[in-house]
Amino acid sequence: MSDKKVVTKSGLTADEFGKLPSNSLGLFQTSASTLANIAPALSVFLTVPFLVASMGTAAPWIFVLAAVAILCVGMSVSEFTKRIPSAGSFISFITRSGETRSRSTGTFLGSVTFYLLLLAYPVSISSLATFFGGWMQGHYGWSPASWIWVSIVALAFAIPFLLRGTGVSVRIAFALFVLEAAVLVVLGVIVFIRSGSQMSAPFHSVNGLGFKGMSGLAFSFAVFGFVGWENSGPLGEEAKDPKRTIPRTILISVLVCMVVFFVATYALVVGFEHIYGAAHGINILSTYADPSPFATLTQHFAPWLNTLLFIVGLSSALGGIIAASLPATRYFYHGARAGLLPSAVAKVSPKTGVPYVAMLVYVGATALVTIVLDLILHNSTTISGDEAGISTVPILIVYTLSSLLLPVYIFKKDRTSFNPIRHIVIPYIGALVMGYGVWESIKPGQSFPGSTYYIYVGIYVAIAVIGALIAMPRSETVGAKLAQGLETQ
Repeated sequence: MSDKKVVTKSGLTADEFGKLPSNSLGLFQTSASTLANIAPALSVFLTVPFLVASMGTAAPWIFVLAAVAILCVGMSVSEFTKRIPSAGSFISFITRSGETRSRSTGTFLGSVTFYLLLLAYPVSISSLATFFGGWMQGHYGWSPASWIWVSIVALAFAIPFLLRGTGVSVRIAFALFVLEAAVLVVLGVIVFIRSGSQMSAPFHSVNGLGFKGMSGLAFSFAVFGFVGWENSGPLGEEAKDPKRTIPRTILISVLVCMVVFFVATYALVVGFEHIYGAAHGINILSTYADPSPFATLTQHFAPWLNTLLFIVGLSSALGGIIAASLPATRYFYHGARAGLLPSAVAKVSPKTGVPYVAMLVYVGATALVTIVLDLILHNSTTISGDEAGISTVPILIVYTLSSLLLPVYIFKKDRTSFNPIRHIVIPYIGALVMGYGVWESIKPGQSFPGSTYYIYVGIYVAIAVIGALIAMPRSETVGAKLAQGLETQ
């Protein structure tokens, strides 16, 4: 990278931007926020019935295979972070890789990545806020129109914790994660103890297509469940020893959530087979005849967990909102110091080390998306589901790009450490899986609600490309800052 000072269109030099506090986050902080961002309870509640419909009693195993796929993508983030710890994470990685061809190529690819993330995060987190509001409204039987107010209150509730510092928000998010994970695992253990002979259910196929049903949207849904694993990447500039901390965080978070997903899905399959019999129990799950299967499970096996299960739905959504603020605000901050957002967005509180303007912009954008969609669609279930699906696809595109470009960067910039298995085979497996997930999510002609996703994802990509083209005349300054990492400061 060039050592010359980079001046943004606002006239600020790099030294005049607020800087994030380095060496402030240890393995616990990065892992805790990542675990909370994955929000496993939400993923289990929303996706497991669909997975059972596709795979029958074999459904638990899909999360093991999805975890392997995610770790293949995680290899790319780990390898990049060892060389470029950056608040921009994917933005810096992809920019640097593009710059191996030319500065303008790097600026274009990095800008596209930034705008994809800029657009995706508020929609993604809006889905959590909407779920929170709908979960409360449904549980208490409030007016159907009341969920929007609850969602906005949830977003507002998170702001004081986010402003007090990264350490505070991480501890809150982790406490909420522990609650949801503990309830799901305890419920699973109780079901296992009381189910007897049904424990073998996932080892044979009843209903569904077994492992043949893993293809298509089923595998995409399982991969979607882990989205949030990349949370630690944008913390690279703040982490202690990021070259070791970030890779360890990715491994820990994916494996822990895999266990939670597996136990919860295993318990649901076994429990419904125990309650209703093999064929009928799985049929109830796969046809959505039971709108709240986990509530049925707790009612039958552990009624004392009913209230906690309701709280878990809230804690998972709220923990995700708080934890997701870390990568989201760092992406906003990184784009602002590169000149793709007003320079004020890059301001950092000297007292707390929080990029507070970026955080407020992120929360405001999330609230705006939530309100606008309520005015258009009204139904919280529809809004939450569509937002989750639509916003995840651009993130998968970013995963795919980073995996495809890792070999290019390593070969050009660090050829002495180039390893074909670590730098080509594993990342390309991840890229193929993520690319497959993108296609299965947006291909036209589906009867699933995702049949129109390609329209919205196309709009995402079009806006990102237009934004990148506008940035191109300033390639020298914008590209230098998009590529910025610890060693370039």
